Amino acid sequence: QQQQQQQQQQQRHLHNYLLPPAATQAMGAEQLWKIRNLSGHGVTIGVFDTGIMENHPHIRRIRERTNWTSQQSLSDGLGHGSHVAGVMASQNPECSGFAPDADLVTFKVFTDDQVSFTSWFLDAFNYAMSIGVNVINLSIGGPDFLDRPFTDKIQEVTSSGIVLVSAIGNDGPGYGTLNNPADQMDVLGVGGVDYSSKMAPFSSRGMTTHELPYGYGRAKPDVVALGKDVLGSQNGGGGCRRLSGTSVASPVVAGGGGGFGG
Repeated sequence: QQQQQQQQQQQRHLHNYLLPPAATQAMGAEQLWKIRNLSGHGVTIGVFDTGIMENHPHIRRIRERTNWTSQQSLSDGLGHGSHVAGVMASQNPECSGFAPDADLVTFKVFTDDQVSFTSWFLDAFNYAMSIGVNVINLSIGGPDFLDRPFTDKIQEVTSSGIVLVSAIGNDGPGYGTLNNPADQMDVLGVGGVDYSSKMAPFSSRGMTTHELPYGYGRAKPDVVALGKDVLGSQNGGGGCRRLSGTSVASPVVAGGGGGFGG
């Protein structure tokens, strides 16, 4: 039994050794923090996701938690919102975020059953504009680019001066698989790459459909970032975990933008 435990421990050590480091470490964010103090101070980032627990130990500055769903809870029952927030602003050295000194405002727009409605987003966007959010991360997306109330509100948000960053979708490797709102002209659509800088097979790509009634569309994503085995914060503050998808590549960009002042 002791020999078996030793073998399992060695396997865990080898597994951890082979896994890539935190995205901030892989991209050298620490050097920017030291040289130019680009850690997000004075920037407010809106996290539109599944919420976060109160006083999450990884996040230094949670300015406000808001809930726009029918569920009577501000906390994160799925863990997705906690991970996304951690990629942007975690102060835990094992899964450090790109803008640890940024102020986070969380907007719970999905229930724990992953239910959401356009009206919840519209109300949340209005509040984000009213409180002066600088950057919004949307690690969400869908095929319905004809949801006019939603797409029109996106244009209003970006016209107000907010930088809107959104996941391009996980429907690759085929072309013509872009998600909305990342396919809109005024939204920074983020695709995913692995740690060898190769396009992740799951990352959506192709021509935008949002403008097709009025023109030819454009090639997207606009930018790619690490989206495979990205370390982020666990729900409940119990450590770090890895997730893959453009929904974790998007906060890499949003957090990086927050660190540079939006």
